[in-house]
Amino acid sequence: MTLVVAVEGLPGCGKTTAIELIIRELETEGLRAAAVDIDTAPQASALHAIAYALPLDNMARSMLFWAMRMMQYDVIQEMRNRADVIFADRSWGSALAFDGYGNGVSLRLLENIGKNLVQPDITFLFSAPIEVSRARKESRTMQDLAFARRVLHGYAKLAATHAWTIVDATKAPEDVKGHCLAMIHAALARD
Repeated sequence: MTLVVAVEGLPGCGKTTAIELIIRELETEGLRAAAVDIDTAPQASALHAIAYALPLDNMARSMLFWAMRMMQYDVIQEMRNRADVIFADRSWGSALAFDGYGNGVSLRLLENIGKNLVQPDITFLFSAPIEVSRARKESRTMQDLAFARRVLHGYAKLAATHAWTIVDATKAPEDVKGHCLAMIHAALARD
C-alpha cells in the first residue's frame, strides 16, 4: 500500500524543505518516496502564467489552480505503484483554505469537488505565524495581510475539523522532519 501524505500551510512555512529532508531519510531506509505538487501537473507552467496574471480574488485564477490541483491527484494515482510514500506539497485543503476562507468561495462547493479526489492518509498543517512565513519567502499571497490572515484562520479550522496533525513550523527543519517521520513510520507500521 502507498501512504499519501499531504503537507499544508502558508508559503514560507517550510513545507518543501521538510518534504525534501523526509524523502531523503525515507530513501536511506530503503523506501521509495516522491513529492507531487501542482507544478508536476501537465501544462502547469502555462496555467501558472495565466493564473499569476490575475488578481488573487479572481474566480478564473482560482479555477486554474483547482485544475492544477486535480491534475496533481492524477499524478498521485499514476505513481501509486512506484512509491511507498507520496507527498502532496499542498492538497485540496489548500483550495479550501485559500479560496473558501481567503476568497469566500462556497465551502460546500469546494468540499463537493474535493470528495472526488484522493484523500490523504495523513495531513500535516505546518503552522507558523504570518511574520515568520513572510520573512522566509516572498509571496504574492503574503503581501495582502488580510487575505493571509483569512487563509491562516481557514487552515486552523480545517485542521480542527479534519483532525490534521499540526506541526510547529518555527522549529528547526531537523526537528520538523523528526516529528513528521515519527507519524509516517507509525502509519507504515500499521499497514
